[in-house]
Amino acid sequence: MRIDRPGSPPVRPQALQTESKPTVAQKNAVRSPAAPARSADVFETSTRATAKALTPGRSSAAQNLPAEIPTGTKDYYRKRYDDFVRRNPGMTPPAYYLEYGQKYCDRFSSLGPKDLTPQGLEWRDRTLKALQESIETKRMEDPVGFAQLERDPEAFKKFAYDAHPDAYVNSGLYKLPAQDLMKIGTTPDLKDLFTKDGLRQVAVALSKMNPGDAVNVAKESFKELVHDLTPKFPSRIKLPHLSLPW
Repeated sequence: MRIDRPGSPPVRPQALQTESKPTVAQKNAVRSPAAPARSADVFETSTRATAKALTPGRSSAAQNLPAEIPTGTKDYYRKRYDDFVRRNPGMTPPAYYLEYGQKYCDRFSSLGPKDLTPQGLEWRDRTLKALQESIETKRMEDPVGFAQLERDPEAFKKFAYDAHPDAYVNSGLYKLPAQDLMKIGTTPDLKDLFTKDGLRQVAVALSKMNPGDAVNVAKESFKELVHDLTPKFPSRIKLPHLSLPW
């Protein structure tokens, strides 16, 4: 027996510690592994995405958008016409495609060296491509808006005519001799020129001419005149040399 000293805290007897052993049932119990976290169902997600892409409304909407047509070709306008008919069964296509665009693409393409100078033929090719590219640019910028524009033939005609002056002038119209300008100006039918849209495009094209352009036209015209007259004179006869202001 232990006698505590006066003033010292009493010592508590330690509890008897016994080691608990697992029971037989606990030993035999099979511990099941924790279920793994459910991963994203990729198959389900991809299936939903595929179904969404194949939804009839979305598919038909994509098919109804205007198709891309290569520019710089002789049948561009006919292909644009056919594309409209494919997308809009029973609707009237813009008359501009065949009654103006294709008509004058064929007519100007038929002009040869007897009709235009080499510069005039180059201008013809640049202009035909520029006119087609103005339509394709409009389509690429807003396919849905372009499709709606096509369904309004008069609005589409105005849009197309308004693009003509820039195509003519930017392709070098006023760098051509007067002989080419005369041929170019008399190639379209008068009934196409003497309309509100036709007269407006002529007025806009003329407004883009500056004094320097007039000099260029006169200069090229004189050079072409000399070129045409030279073979008609015998080699012993020399044409007079004219001093020109340019």
